[in-house]
Amino acid sequence: MPQINWKEVFVSLKDFTKASIKKYTLWILHLSPHQNLLHGVLLYTLLGWVALSLPFMNAQDISWLDNLFTAASAATTTGLTSVSTADGYTWLGQLVILILIQAGGLGYMTMSSFVFLSMSRRLRPHQKEVLSAEFSLPQELNLHDFLRAAIIFTAVVESLGAVFLFNYFMHHNYGIFQAAWYSIFHSISAFCTAGFSLWSNNLVNFYDSKTINILISLLSLLGAVGFIVVTDIFNWITRRAKTISYTSKIILLTMSSVLLFGTVMVYITNPVMSLWEAFFQANAAMTTAGFNTVQIGAMSTCSLIVLVILMSIGGAPSGTGGGIKCTAFASVMAILYNRLLGRKHISFLDRRIPIQKLYLATSTFIFYTILLLASVFWLTYTEQGQPFLQLFFEASAALATAGMSMEFTSQLSAWGKIIIIITMIIGRVGVITFGMALLRDDDDEPEPEPTEKADLAI
Repeated sequence: MPQINWKEVFVSLKDFTKASIKKYTLWILHLSPHQNLLHGVLLYTLLGWVALSLPFMNAQDISWLDNLFTAASAATTTGLTSVSTADGYTWLGQLVILILIQAGGLGYMTMSSFVFLSMSRRLRPHQKEVLSAEFSLPQELNLHDFLRAAIIFTAVVESLGAVFLFNYFMHHNYGIFQAAWYSIFHSISAFCTAGFSLWSNNLVNFYDSKTINILISLLSLLGAVGFIVVTDIFNWITRRAKTISYTSKIILLTMSSVLLFGTVMVYITNPVMSLWEAFFQANAAMTTAGFNTVQIGAMSTCSLIVLVILMSIGGAPSGTGGGIKCTAFASVMAILYNRLLGRKHISFLDRRIPIQKLYLATSTFIFYTILLLASVFWLTYTEQGQPFLQLFFEASAALATAGMSMEFTSQLSAWGKIIIIITMIIGRVGVITFGMALLRDDDDEPEPEPTEKADLAI
């Protein structure tokens, strides 16, 4: 029997690995920016699924589909779970979930580009194209400044959130390690609007805790408001800009108006709920964080419809929240308002919105509605006999990457879970990005730049 030359085997394996990496890199470079974003989410989900499938990651027997569901939910920062994160996974499994949440919240291109920028101080054209597709930015914001502000702001807010949560847990009979882990996990989960919790009933145990309610709500709002507003405010404070951008003004006005509307409506339609609980649930829905301090299934039908509306509107562009984005919603409302007044041009806050932005907003609204109805249709087909409201709410939460559930996720069939997984991934990359990734045409001419002065990120 001939002896194996292990040196030659090693060299051959090394050459094969190098060649494979080179081909993979070239393949990625030939993807369109929108296909690259979809590829990133799928890659994170696949790696997370493989990691969570390892035996020492599971605290109990978990099927491959449930591990895939958890990985997809974490990578898309949705928060829907078919098994309990607290009871189903070991500390290492929970750590993998947390890494997926952080990567999903920032976006893989943001993190890799920041590392590359730190080393070379210049982004490659391919990276700029993908980042521009991932983050819709107004023209007055510099990409390099935005990237740095996003990473630094994320690190500072998550660290401060973890410190305050740690102080709370230490004063409530938690050990040092447990308090540290719970504070880090929930700070990142809240800022990335992921909604994952290390308690099997989410945050119901803390319905009367002002500290937890305030901290989680604040972290979720800071994540969902988006890095555009953060960069704008920083530039304004440091006097690098005379005022905040038009986009930031629309974001702040729309989100506060939607949050006020949601809080009042949830409070009115649930007589047994306090105003504070109504605010927390409205905020969790609008930011698509998905946390809950009350049982969602016990809420009235009217309030559930309100939550669906809030989840669908979602957070700001270039933030960690999902939904159609508040700027797209504001643009659609501006079209309706101006048309009812008989005006020829669409304006908001005394400025005309570029026609290209209006096309994008209406396309997002229409395609989002189509995909939501498609998801609901297939769920009603695979989950025959189940209440329609639960299926509709589940699909809405998945597409908005909100993570709220009427305690129904674990009851889904295998095909139902697959439908929700696909819906979550579409929601994370964005409905328009998903459509452009599927329908890419290399022969298409680039879109002309807007000619109107008012710029708006959708």
